[in-house]
Amino acid sequence: MAILSFFRKKDKSIEYRIKRAQDGDSLERENIIGEYLPFIIKTITKTTHKYVETENDEEYSIALEAFSEAIDKYDSDRGNFIAFAQLIIRSRIIDHLRKPAHPAIPIDADDKNCIDPDRITSKEDFVHGLELRDEIEIFEKRLLDFGITLVQLADDSPKRSDARENSIKIARFIVDDEKLKSEFYRKKTLPITMISNALNVSSKTVQRNKKLIIAAVIALDSDLEDIREYVLLAERRISLDTQRYSNGCSKESCGSDE
Repeated sequence: MAILSFFRKKDKSIEYRIKRAQDGDSLERENIIGEYLPFIIKTITKTTHKYVETENDEEYSIALEAFSEAIDKYDSDRGNFIAFAQLIIRSRIIDHLRKPAHPAIPIDADDKNCIDPDRITSKEDFVHGLELRDEIEIFEKRLLDFGITLVQLADDSPKRSDARENSIKIARFIVDDEKLKSEFYRKKTLPITMISNALNVSSKTVQRNKKLIIAAVIALDSDLEDIREYVLLAERRISLDTQRYSNGCSKESCGSDE
């Protein structure tokens, strides 16, 4: 499962950061919740089958509390954190929707057995693992179209967090620019000169991080929900860091992982 290690590759793992939050680091807890907001909102939508309002929305508030609960209850023996957190959120929202004061909302048959997360986490992780395995196989085939293997991707990905962040920013720029994206898929490689000119970055920088940029473009421009989610979460983290630093907050006072 090399691709999972790659997309989660950070100076401090999610397990380490969760442990810090469990030990009372409120800023770390806030940062984790902020980074996982897209995942939280997606889980609410899948459970309630409705658009999520982030203001004055009971389900949104319940989901945030449930995600915080997942942080408190998680340990590595429970397997995948995202699968565990999703189960907690779904269970709490379904409990809420079953209260008499709420109108009937369609609930999948399987959800009737989702009230006790501790009882069925292993089942959820198994199902999630199967889905993720399928996504990884598809992702690997798409990478091979560009001459990249998962092993190469893991080995050659940049170790510095700023290099990883810049690579994701470049990938997002490519996905949002139809001309660049067309060249990307047509030539099955990065249009380095076009990227360098458009973003005013050196060709050497783009070339050095080429494999990561290609992987991020493929992920962002795909229907592979879990793999795409990893990159979206990284984007969210970059955005939050940028906002904090632009407000005059230093890396030390902002609680950076660096």
